[in-house]
Amino acid sequence: MARRSGFQRAGSEIKRGRIGEWPKDGPSQKEVAQRVTYLPNGEHKSYPSNTNAWVFGPKKHKTLCRSYPEKAWPMLRKWLKQAIEGPCVSEEFRGEYPARAWIWVDGVLHEVRLSSETNGVYHGFPVEYEEAYPEDPLDKMKDCPHVIQD
Repeated sequence: MARRSGFQRAGSEIKRGRIGEWPKDGPSQKEVAQRVTYLPNGEHKSYPSNTNAWVFGPKKHKTLCRSYPEKAWPMLRKWLKQAIEGPCVSEEFRGEYPARAWIWVDGVLHEVRLSSETNGVYHGFPVEYEEAYPEDPLDKMKDCPHVIQD
């Protein structure tokens, strides 16, 4: 579940995404999803990596993520792929990759954000406040994937 941080940004500071359409030209969502990788971002962590997988540097204005051991990362990658294959991808693309995508995990909206367009690396975090939910002009939020953690 998302935890409320001690710092809440003003509405004007929130950089909301916007749900759009998958481009008609270029690779399919399934093809792109097969190439993506999950790698945590140390700015969203409250603890350092014991395997040096990320540079630890939590930021007060960033949403802190749950702690997932490295052995759980295949599950996170699976959810990432589901988000990329789903209808809730951003209208902004960097190369072949959507800059953002959204998925519900245990009833909490999560955003995955492209960290590296060169190799399709993403990180993800819970969206703590409804005012930070993406703009949804095409009414696709209701169809975003829903997953339950085992």
